[in-house]
Amino acid sequence: MLDAIKDYMDDLPAFKPRFFRVAEPARPKYPPSEIASIVPVDKKSIYDFEQVLARLVDRSEHMEFCPGFGPEVYTGLVKIDGYLTGVIGNRQGPFADYPEYTKAYEGSGGRLYRQGLIKMSEFVTLCSRDKVPVIWIQDTSGIDVGDDAEKAELLGLGQSLIYSIENSHLPMMLVVLRKGSVAGYYVMGGPVANNNNAFSLGTATTEINVMHGETAAAATYARRLVKDKDEGLSLQPTIDRMNEMVKHYDDTSNPLYCAQKGFVDEIVRYDELRKYLVGFANCVYQNPHSICPQHHLILPRMIRSQIVKGHKRDR
Repeated sequence: MLDAIKDYMDDLPAFKPRFFRVAEPARPKYPPSEIASIVPVDKKSIYDFEQVLARLVDRSEHMEFCPGFGPEVYTGLVKIDGYLTGVIGNRQGPFADYPEYTKAYEGSGGRLYRQGLIKMSEFVTLCSRDKVPVIWIQDTSGIDVGDDAEKAELLGLGQSLIYSIENSHLPMMLVVLRKGSVAGYYVMGGPVANNNNAFSLGTATTEINVMHGETAAAATYARRLVKDKDEGLSLQPTIDRMNEMVKHYDDTSNPLYCAQKGFVDEIVRYDELRKYLVGFANCVYQNPHSICPQHHLILPRMIRSQIVKGHKRDR
């Protein structure tokens, strides 16, 4: 026992990796180079977020937090080089009978709805309690809008998420995998609304803007087209202006422009993302402001209890 105590005290002031690691470092089961074949360049195409995650984290293992709530968002715990890390990311694809606050339309991947905003806020707060750093993997077209979204108080929930982030005092890292649009870019770890953001990465498919160029052009000139048609005028001049706007949006939202303007700190290849995540985890745990002993962690226990309850419901 005395030898064990001496061995433990020898690690103080707690800079040695073994003091913080919850497991031995391990590579993902699947190579990060495969991410390039998983994530489509076309922003309208979908992919499986968990397949991307499986190529970034140790042993391709993860513990998902609240899997049955807010399906458009992934929240969970992973190991990066043996260090416990929280991950938040956008799922893609259609969601039947969701969001719950409207029957006018069904949810689509990348957009944030009521449950997802609540889940992210709770997850960040719990990570803060357990002193677990957070990595955001962003591919969002923003927060849902419209009358039903207003009644569901989505903007207020977005503010609540930012409040949770700011009060967490956690080191955070952002990867804009594809889209970073409107308020979604702000509330999901974006540096413009996050004093905890330590580093932001972009990829070859990164696009950061207020909205997509085609959407902006349609919103700006749709009525003009109708008026020109009713008056028997040529539509070509308006179409040309629309194409100019689309090109301007493309030129001012591509990866190179984002890096030049500081929206991201660096553009990296998909197969290099894992290295940056490992570097981030090692820096965070090298000299943390405070620690939570592993046997006092609440978040892993909560996830395990959710899994047990889920199995009981299945039976």
